[in-house]
Amino acid sequence: MTRTKGAALAFYAGAVLVGALLGIIADRVVLRERLAREWRDPRSMRDRIAVQLDLDADQRARFDTILDARNRRYDSLMAPVRPVLDSVGTAARQEIQAMLTPEQRARYEDMRRSRERSRQER
Repeated sequence: MTRTKGAALAFYAGAVLVGALLGIIADRVVLRERLAREWRDPRSMRDRIAVQLDLDADQRARFDTILDARNRRYDSLMAPVRPVLDSVGTAARQEIQAMLTPEQRARYEDMRRSRERSRQER
């Protein structure tokens, strides 16, 4: 194979690889955003699943009971870990704030408060 053909082949292989990677990244970003919108509200998530599965009233009651029990177990497992996770988040937030300019720090705090409000509305 000549040097020109080898370079062309390498270029095309690189283009295919870059295209595939960009496609995967775009898919993940779009998928993440779509899933976040669809599953943000737990009640609407349950309603959507119940409708898609065509659950009758008894099945829906059992379905809700199962998910409620799962959520209680999850919360009880997370209770001892949550303070540690919170301290890790607090430390990271403090490090980020330390590197920001005063203007950036103010915007960062606005963003954090906005995110916290939206989290509480769920």
